[in-house]
Amino acid sequence: MISQNSKGEEFQSEKFTFLSFNERGLSKSRNRAIENTKSKFALISDEDVKFVNDIEQKVVDAFQKYPDSDILTFKIETPEGTPYKTSYPDESFIHTRSTIYRVSSVEIVVRVDSVRKKGLMFDENFGLGAKYSSGEEVIFLNDAMNSGLKLRYVPETLVFHPLESSGKVLDKKYFRSKGAIVRRLYGFNPSLGLGLLFLAKQFAKKEKIVSLSRAISESSKGFFSIKKD
Repeated sequence: MISQNSKGEEFQSEKFTFLSFNERGLSKSRNRAIENTKSKFALISDEDVKFVNDIEQKVVDAFQKYPDSDILTFKIETPEGTPYKTSYPDESFIHTRSTIYRVSSVEIVVRVDSVRKKGLMFDENFGLGAKYSSGEEVIFLNDAMNSGLKLRYVPETLVFHPLESSGKVLDKKYFRSKGAIVRRLYGFNPSLGLGLLFLAKQFAKKEKIVSLSRAISESSKGFFSIKKD
């Protein structure tokens, strides 16, 4: 468990480690966990999820079934037992640049050695508490693909999460963040088309509280605020 406070507290037992750091940011918290975990596999958790009873065995079995995979993504169900997303396929597949957009953080399990060998970390400019408040998962997975890691979806449920509205406000900050995400993912390489399609879907959302022209303008500002080689 990672805590972000100024106390610098630490506690360790055979199956539990508590560490605190004087910093803020979701991606920073996840990076500290990756740096300090002693486990072979690591998953990302939130305070509002519950695990299936046999989660450890499910993770081990999945990596044994797909030994070439470095990162696996799984399914979420509601407490009532229904799929959290309607888009979950029934068959396993290898992730592509487009499918990683649909992955939530609590669906991700990583092979720790693979991630560490590649020096793969969450971009601390993205995620709650950072300059850009979203996008950390898709950037992490895209960076993993860029580094040669293999990503696969497994149609097994690992966690339960209540079905609720996102609470996101589609304002200027939201669209500026989306533009920054696209630039961070693709720069000006040929895959930029995927990013432009992603932005088009954001612009089409009826929940936005800014005009279409303002949404495009803010996304452009976010895009050009990122320096990428």
